[in-house]
Amino acid sequence: MRHPALILLAVLLASGCATNSIARRKQERLDAYSNLPASHQVAVEQGRLLEGMTTNAVYIAWGKPSETSSEGTTIKWLYHEKEYEEQKHTTIAVGPRVYGIPEETRTLYSRSVLRKSVTFDQGLVREWTWTPPRQSQDFR
Repeated sequence: MRHPALILLAVLLASGCATNSIARRKQERLDAYSNLPASHQVAVEQGRLLEGMTTNAVYIAWGKPSETSSEGTTIKWLYHEKEYEEQKHTTIAVGPRVYGIPEETRTLYSRSVLRKSVTFDQGLVREWTWTPPRQSQDFR
């Protein structure tokens, strides 16, 4: 039962702080936020993107990217997140005068997953992708 608690904690930390993070980033770049069109402000508050948004708007809505790349006037921001998966292992101890008794252990693994990407052309959002997290599994 320890693993579900760890996974729940990770999910809460990742999703529960989103609104607070947006508010913090909005205060950090208040001038840029104030100069956004009203439709962009509403989208930013909801953590959504719209075509034509500035890099400041995307930063406020989604935060700092994990990785960036550029080619000419095109810039790409990538956002990686940790994804957790539990794997079961069964081991049997065998040896002289030892009878194998299966023992099941569970290990929680994490891996980095590309969750979001944004492509800017001349500093404005041209396209973006967002992949929702996998459905959480009951790791009992």
